[in-house]
Amino acid sequence: MIEKHIPANFGAYFEPFLGGGALLFHLLTKNPSLKCNVSDLNSDLVLAYVVIRDRVKELIMSLENHAKDYQKNPDSYYYSVRENEPTNHIEKVSRLLFLNRTCFNGLYRVNSKGKFNVPLGRYSNPNIVNEENLLSVSHTLQSKRIQIYSHDFSSILGQAKKNDFVYFDPPYQPVSKTANFTGYTDRNFSYGDLEMLVDISEKLSQKGCKVLHSNSKSKDVTDLFSSKWKIIEIPVNRAINSDSAKRTGHTELLIKNY
Repeated sequence: MIEKHIPANFGAYFEPFLGGGALLFHLLTKNPSLKCNVSDLNSDLVLAYVVIRDRVKELIMSLENHAKDYQKNPDSYYYSVRENEPTNHIEKVSRLLFLNRTCFNGLYRVNSKGKFNVPLGRYSNPNIVNEENLLSVSHTLQSKRIQIYSHDFSSILGQAKKNDFVYFDPPYQPVSKTANFTGYTDRNFSYGDLEMLVDISEKLSQKGCKVLHSNSKSKDVTDLFSSKWKIIEIPVNRAINSDSAKRTGHTELLIKNY
């Protein structure tokens, strides 16, 4: 859905809420020499990208050990890994990927103390190692034109220039009181953060940047953008709803200035 809303021409690419990097890798598939500046406030996630880029073979070996131990007793092994907090970079990233592959619906959530708190998922044979994908991602990230950082989205104002493309995919605003999920880091993404993000977007627009947002279909979101922004509704599925019948029929927003 998002592909047809990507600008036809632009300079460098910026993504301050990197997450899984789906759009980044899509753009690099189309143009491997694209200059990219990506970042995320979640330092564990940024470390994962750096380790995959620089030490992927060691990471694969560690994941293979996780896979063997998990098969022996999935329940007890999952919770022992969840409680463990390794300091070694390889083991830290290996733990993160292991939990992502075995936790409930691949959901990443931490509590106010920064502790990962998602329960074990219901999988018969999760793909914990996924060696082919890791090697492919590692090869892509080794481009000297890709810069990866761990910093706040506000830093983009001093980096992006005229005609650059900036994609914002922040933690979504809740659409109801029971849908409040912004626990991607131990610091929730508040309404005040959203206001700051919109203000930064306006300034980027004034600089001549091409800016695209993804967010929930929320009045809080639409009310903050001026009339010069184009707001497009797109149908989406929800992968993390515990009730599979409620995973379809949802709408999100794409908001752009071009």
